[in-house]
This record gives sequence, structure tokens and C-alpha cells, in this order.
Amino acid sequence: MFELTLENAAAYLVERGVVPRGAAIDVAELPGGVSATVISASVAATGDAFVVKQALPQLRVRDEWLATLDRAETEVAAMELCGAITPGVVPTVIDSDPAVHALVMELIPSTARNWQVEVGEGRTHADAGRWAGATLGAWHTATSDAPPPPGFGDIEAFEQLRLRPFHETVIERRPELADGIAPLLEELRRDRRCFVHGDYSLKNMLVGNTGNWVLDFEVAHYGNPVFDLGFFLSFVVLSAIRWEPLVPELRSLAGSFLAGYDEAAGAEFAGDRASVTAHTAALILARTDGKSPAQFLDPPSREHAREAGIKLLRRPEEGLWQWR
Repeated sequence: MFELTLENAAAYLVERGVVPRGAAIDVAELPGGVSATVISASVAATGDAFVVKQALPQLRVRDEWLATLDRAETEVAAMELCGAITPGVVPTVIDSDPAVHALVMELIPSTARNWQVEVGEGRTHADAGRWAGATLGAWHTATSDAPPPPGFGDIEAFEQLRLRPFHETVIERRPELADGIAPLLEELRRDRRCFVHGDYSLKNMLVGNTGNWVLDFEVAHYGNPVFDLGFFLSFVVLSAIRWEPLVPELRSLAGSFLAGYDEAAGAEFAGDRASVTAHTAALILARTDGKSPAQFLDPPSREHAREAGIKLLRRPEEGLWQWR
């Protein structure tokens, strides 16, 4: 099968009719491509700029981690669905090529910065938390209590990219936590009632003066909304553990996120606060003991995160910040 590279990306865009033949195209590989090859392409003559993305069968991590390639087509469907619900927060899809599991989307202006990178540099953008919560709540409620939209009924990519490498791997590596994590895993597999992004986190969002955007929809499925809340909050808590001076701002971010979600979806649409905390705990532990450890954690903060995750898992009713 065709494999996207820096060397052939320009010719591929011409072949797909995205860029006119003869145009000068500058290409560069974008960072963070664990599950896909991601390349930017800009055309000086027209000012157009694109992202070309092709799903990988084997993720770029230390452990073996395989995933179905048709998640690329799910990503296209998810971006179009969410773009219709909340215009302006999802990149526009320019082209989809199911034959090679690739897609082309607009490139967001460079003035927008990766939210997780911004946090690591001391800029939390806590005021964007309400936007993130409201956006997620709009997606969940607009797709709830109805049959799965076309393309979202299959949760195999969610199993391959989240439940097996995260929850199941933590249970295998930390069997003493199985009694806490196994019921959460069963809940995610059993209670499916709306569109779920599956990768909703600071690392997959861009923030800027002209707007905020959500990226990376390849784990999208019809499932349990609590997963998205736990996933987002796990990155906030992990960031607070890694960069302790930012704790007050990150607590504000988390509170604004939950408030924005409640305003859009209604209180406890995804479960009560104890349930959200428990799922957050499981996902924190997935980033310390699963197949995809959080790259921004150093050894001391990873151990602290593990301790925090266990505490939250054991006593979720005591709240998200009890580890402090």
C-alpha cells in the first residue's frame, strides 16, 4: 500500500487534485505523529496550507501496538459531524482517500499553539476551559439517545487504541488495581449512548487569539460520555503534578471545563462527580503504567502521578484534587 512520506507528499497532493500541477509545495513533518504520519504542505503561490495525515498500522511506541487502518475514515466522518454541530472549532476536511487511509485537512494558522505545550511553558489558558467543556457537551447531547451515526457503531479502534492498551494493560501490570479499574472498563463497554471523541485532551487542542480548535478524531465512536471527561481531566491533573506552581490555575481550568460541560449538557449527563473522578483516575494510571506513558512526566512526577491515580481510584467521592 502507498506509504506517505516527506518525499512523496507533494506529488500525492497533486495527484489527488488538492494542489494544481506545477505549483511549488513546501512540506514538513509535524510533531506528535504517534499513530499517524502527519505532514504539513504549503503553496506559496496561492497561500493555501494543508495537513496530510495517514494512519499507521503500528503505533510508534515501545510496546507492540496495532490498530485498524479504517480509523482514518472514521476520523473524517467525525470531523464533519462535529464541524456541523460546532462550526469553526474543527479543521475543514479537504480530501479523503479511503484506498490508502489518508486525509487532507486545512492547516490551522501557526498563531494557534498546542494547549499542552503552552501549559508546559507556564501558560495554562485557564479561561479556555469553559469553551472546551461547552464544546464537548454540545457534541454529546446533539448525538445522544439516537442510533449511532453511520461509521460510529464499531468500537474496535477504541478497543485497540484505548481500552486494551490503557485499562487492560494497567490491570495486567498492576493487578492489585483490578478491582477498581475492571468495573470502569465494563461500564465503558456496556453503556454506549452518544458520540465520544476518545482523545479529547490538551495535547489535541490548539488555542489562540483568533479561536480554539480540536484535532485528532481517529478514536471517535458511539460510547460512554464519561470517557471524554476523564480523558481531558487526566491531562489537567497530570500537568498539575508535573508543574506544581501551576496547580491553582489548572484547578481553575478543570472547574471551568466542568462548568462549561454542565451548562451545555446538563448536570451529571456523563455521570456524577465521583464517577468522573474514578474514570479520570484510571486514565491517569494509564499514563503511568499503560502502553502510552505521558511523555512530559519525569520519573519523580510519574511516581507521584501513580500515587495520585491510586488515591483517586480508591476514594473518588473525595474529589479530583484530594491528592494535594
